[in-house]
Amino acid sequence: MILGYPDYAREQRFEADVVVVGTGAGGAVVGSELAQAGFRVTFVEEGGWHPTQTFSAYTSESVPRLYRDGGGTVILGKPPIPYVEGRCVGGSTVINGGMAYRAPDPILAGWARDTGAEELSSKGLEPYFEQVEARVSARQQRAESVGADNKIMREGSRRMGWNYSENPRNQQECVGSNNCVLGCPTGAKQSTLVTFMPTAMAAGARCLTEVRIDRLIIEGGRCVGVAGHAIDPVRMRRGVAVEVRANAVVIACGAIQTPHLLLKHKLSRQSGQLGRNFLCHPNVKLIGLFPFDVKAWQGVSQVGQVREFHDEGIVLAENFIPPAAMATQLPMIGTKSWEVMQRYNQSIVGGCLVEDSTTGRVRRGPFDMATATYNVTAHDHERFLKGARLLAEMWFAMGAEEVLLPFISLPSIRSADELGRIDPSRIRMSEVELFTPHLMGTARMGGRAEDSVIDVSGELWDLPGCHVADASIFPTAIGVNPQITIMAMAMQIAGRIAEKRGLAAPKAA
Repeated sequence: MILGYPDYAREQRFEADVVVVGTGAGGAVVGSELAQAGFRVTFVEEGGWHPTQTFSAYTSESVPRLYRDGGGTVILGKPPIPYVEGRCVGGSTVINGGMAYRAPDPILAGWARDTGAEELSSKGLEPYFEQVEARVSARQQRAESVGADNKIMREGSRRMGWNYSENPRNQQECVGSNNCVLGCPTGAKQSTLVTFMPTAMAAGARCLTEVRIDRLIIEGGRCVGVAGHAIDPVRMRRGVAVEVRANAVVIACGAIQTPHLLLKHKLSRQSGQLGRNFLCHPNVKLIGLFPFDVKAWQGVSQVGQVREFHDEGIVLAENFIPPAAMATQLPMIGTKSWEVMQRYNQSIVGGCLVEDSTTGRVRRGPFDMATATYNVTAHDHERFLKGARLLAEMWFAMGAEEVLLPFISLPSIRSADELGRIDPSRIRMSEVELFTPHLMGTARMGGRAEDSVIDVSGELWDLPGCHVADASIFPTAIGVNPQITIMAMAMQIAGRIAEKRGLAAPKAA
């Protein structure tokens, strides 16, 4: 059963065995697994249910419908970092690029060591990774759907002598329409909207869409439900009150919204870690202009990545973006901007992702808004510039005529001879334009209440009955796209909840 704003004519009260707040990579997996295990599951989703056939290639239509705040969200700091979150059934899995990486083995080994939980090692998570990858069809991209921009990236890496790694992607029969970030129009991308959520619905789950949860219901020191209100999706006005009571509560709203909700109840006092350890894989975007047609809109986005510099925490990749989004990221305005957009078919957008060497924090802000802060370190600043130099160097080697840069004081260069201008002594940190789609940390998992927010079963140390299952539970950054790791950990947490509630745990393949 799927309900939306028109269905909430008066105050709504529901009961369930498990209520799951959020339907992204974490929430959808937990809820689906528990529904199949025999639990009465109710999902609560702030956004709407938008089936595949409603997706539009027009940015002006899709972004307001699928993204939080129409994509206009920013992490405050030096410099500020725009970020994006999905706000729809399927969450950010609907709007991401579809990369399906596991967290690297050394990262997982560190988690297992620091928490004392072998379940978090690569061996402990292996059966869950395998089951998730099978469920979302994580596989290499078909050759016929690979575009020219990816081929230039691959050939450029070969010429430079760099290690280039093909991406596993969660897709079935992808035809390369390249609308990943606006919702896959063919259903090829295996987001939770088309995988775990339908499975949950078939098992009898209920989904309350267009409802924002404002608080937890706590009685006798235990979490027994959630309460919030319906949201008019057109006027964005507050609607009737909605309450769901359950034996177990799972919060899966992401690394910014999850701590914002939990902070209202002054939880995790022993460690003081709730909202801290915010991680975001900040990255810079560049645009290469070539003397020939690339037509990056033909063929799927980001088939592979340059992994040559991964040990330094630097990853280079192609990142197709639609015309309207590209226009907003140009380092110039007026006539020059118009001239660049006329060469859209001759352009390639690429990025440099940097693995965090610092952390930020999420706090409760004014008007009940979540506020994230994060300051880039000098070390990371140097890595951004190095990554930009490397990407520009490769493009020039492949024939680029100009590379547009994300630096206010250096908007573009026209030859490899100018690469030396991309230097920390010339470009200040405040002049760098950053972006991120990866948000992690803030409710970290751990082996002790003194330095973490949740235990290894996903339950809050100081609030029985309340669990977390999203990227906020990551103890550290993972250096790769997080969705598959979120799903695997969520599946593991679902098993723990099932065991505690006396039903058979979902079986890992």
